[in-house]
Amino acid sequence: MRLALVLLLAAAPALAHHGEHHPTGLAQLDAGTREMQRARQNPAATPFVPEQNRTAAQADAAGIDDAAGLLNAAHAALRARRTAQAIESLERAESRLLTRSTPANRAGVAVDQGPVARIAAARRAASAGDLQTALRETDAALVALERPRRRPR
Repeated sequence: MRLALVLLLAAAPALAHHGEHHPTGLAQLDAGTREMQRARQNPAATPFVPEQNRTAAQADAAGIDDAAGLLNAAHAALRARRTAQAIESLERAESRLLTRSTPANRAGVAVDQGPVARIAAARRAASAGDLQTALRETDAALVALERPRRRPR
C-alpha cells in the first residue's frame, strides 16, 4: 500500500499537466522566457517585462556586436539553460544579419535559408524549451556563417 502511495506521489507532477503535450527532453524555462510567453498570450495588456529588461541590459553590457559573437554567446547561454539570454543573443544576431550589408558572394542566398533561417529556428526551439534543437541550430548558423563555434579554453 505504501509503495502505491509513493508511486502516486512521484507521478503527481506528470499528471498535473492537465493533458497538455509535454515533450521529453525539454528544459524548464527560465523567468525571462516565461515572461515572454505571457506577453505573447496577452498582447493587449500593458507590457511589464522586468526580466526581459534585465536580460537586454546584460546583453548591452557584454558589448558583443557581431553575429558570430552573439551566436557564441547564445550557445553558452543555452548550455547554461539561460533561455532568455540565449533568445536575446539570437534575436540580436538575426538583426545584425538582416540589417548589415551582404558580401557579394552571398547576395543570392535567400533570407529563408542560411544563417538567418537557422537563427530563427534556434530562437523558436529555445522559446519552446527544446534546448538540444536550439544548440544544433545555433551551431548550424555558425557553420552557415563559415565560422564554427570556438571551443572554450
